[in-house]
Amino acid sequence: MTTQLQALAKRIPRSYVKQKPGSFKADYVSHADIQQMLIAKLGMPPSQEITQIIRSADGQVQGVVLRCVYVIDNETVVIDEIGECERPGANDGLNAKMAVSDAVKRCAMRIGLFLEGHCQETYVLDKALAREQEEETNE
Repeated sequence: MTTQLQALAKRIPRSYVKQKPGSFKADYVSHADIQQMLIAKLGMPPSQEITQIIRSADGQVQGVVLRCVYVIDNETVVIDEIGECERPGANDGLNAKMAVSDAVKRCAMRIGLFLEGHCQETYVLDKALAREQEEETNE
């Protein structure tokens, strides 16, 4: 069984989950908390590379495509994900930083970390992986 994958799929303690201000009220976990959880669960920080910068018509940075490379249960997993800058400002460096932060969280979600925040009540991955391990153990 994939023990690191199970650790990634485990629900994040509610104390780490915050709510975005404003009318949308989406749950989120901070970039720093996602990073520390990735390192704790995988034993090393993921490799990250910006493969594309997304600019508006006037040249302002609005997003990035980020490639994250993870080693999960001795298998290399490559995820490319788009991150956006929700409120672009005049500083393209800050815009890129915010977009990378968003992309890191989206890449982490693709490997199971805080996937429950996107699924809400329909999240079952943690239980499905535990059931799979139980079945393998009983064989």
